[in-house]
Amino acid sequence: MRMRLIAIAFLLASSAAGAQEQEQEPAPPAAAAESIRFRFSAELKAHYRWSEEDSFPLRFPFPPDFIPVGKDHVALETPSPGSSLEVSTATLFLDVDLPRSIAARVKIDLIDLHDRNPTSTDQTVDVDEAWIRFGTSYEPMEAIAGTSFYALFGKAPKFERQTLRRLESYGLASTAFNRFEDIQLQFGGSLGTHVYFRAQVSNGNPIFFRDPNALAGDNGTEMPPNPDPTLGSGFPIFYHAEVEELQIDDHPEYGIGAGLRFLSLDQEKGLDVLGFYYRTHLSEAAKLRGTFYEGDLDILNGVTPIPGRESEFSLPIEGDLREEYGLNADAQAGALSLFFQFVHEEAASLPRDGVELEAAYRFVIGDPADPSDLFPLIQPAIRYSKLDNGFTAPPLFVVPSVMWDWKKWDIGVRMIIVSRLDLTLEYAHHDIQAARPIDHDEFLTTLRLRF
Repeated sequence: MRMRLIAIAFLLASSAAGAQEQEQEPAPPAAAAESIRFRFSAELKAHYRWSEEDSFPLRFPFPPDFIPVGKDHVALETPSPGSSLEVSTATLFLDVDLPRSIAARVKIDLIDLHDRNPTSTDQTVDVDEAWIRFGTSYEPMEAIAGTSFYALFGKAPKFERQTLRRLESYGLASTAFNRFEDIQLQFGGSLGTHVYFRAQVSNGNPIFFRDPNALAGDNGTEMPPNPDPTLGSGFPIFYHAEVEELQIDDHPEYGIGAGLRFLSLDQEKGLDVLGFYYRTHLSEAAKLRGTFYEGDLDILNGVTPIPGRESEFSLPIEGDLREEYGLNADAQAGALSLFFQFVHEEAASLPRDGVELEAAYRFVIGDPADPSDLFPLIQPAIRYSKLDNGFTAPPLFVVPSVMWDWKKWDIGVRMIIVSRLDLTLEYAHHDIQAARPIDHDEFLTTLRLRF
């Protein structure tokens, strides 16, 4: 049984909506709201992007009609090398608070260039979030007033995803495991002022592959003979793709989490630690928009063009179980903030570990809310992330980059130019353990205007 997300968005917009984006003006506690409060907002992101050019020839025996137009072989290639000016996203938000601690949200992305899932031919209008919540839910590092409970249904971020991101880019762990939303029924709450818990049942995000830089790359966008894709393939890693439809089947994903939170009275210092666990069974072949390849076990199996030689082309998978566990830690000491995440996953017996560590410091020079103050806030940030794959791929596996061990450094600064207009400058450096050095660095400038 399938339900279009746009239908969910319509129902929610007709009935209720609500939580705020991380840097929007904070709303009053839902429990205190005595009347319906609608909030409409929007933001626009424009970029200057420079991507380092590189190519990695593949050993897979592609038939001649699979070779792209103008090429003499098939290779992994930078999706869009060189410099580019582009508008990536126009986002519309509808948030509504209702009495009795009921809230909901609809978030719609237009253009969605950097989050197309998984290729450039995916839809350009995406219902990113569409959910309704009953009860009070506290964000990470937010003071907990006391014992509380909530239930949430709809398309929403995974509860362990980093809420406050200081850079526009994503690290390797966040790209691989929790970048995209899932359709879910989530329960949670707090016990006293320090302990909280989460539980959810959801579709489960299918496994596919994408480049970890700004553009995902094009894989399977055009059928032979001699395809001519808009973007290069990129140097893909396995990641959990976005869920776009509600799928009721025998293999939902189950997740649980529990955390401890300690904050000083002035909330200038604090520590928030969350542990989590997920379990699901992979489908034989998950269909995705924008590609003729299929996800989950089909993509892990690779392509087997010659009967009897499967071991030369496929990953060493066993079974269909996917388990994932990890730990988040948020910390703050005045203007200094830290975020840490560790994730271990085994998908069809293929193990991998992801680590992410981010540090940022806020220099408050003026009043960020005063439109007359120029550059009132400057926040440099640095992120280290890595992905260690505990499996190997045969030499003829179609996308060898999925098995490479990978490290990535992101260094940048976010500046509020004036109220509602900010600029982020960042540089990504990749250290990839491939058969030969891979040049894959990227510089990204993001200008964001909020309405």
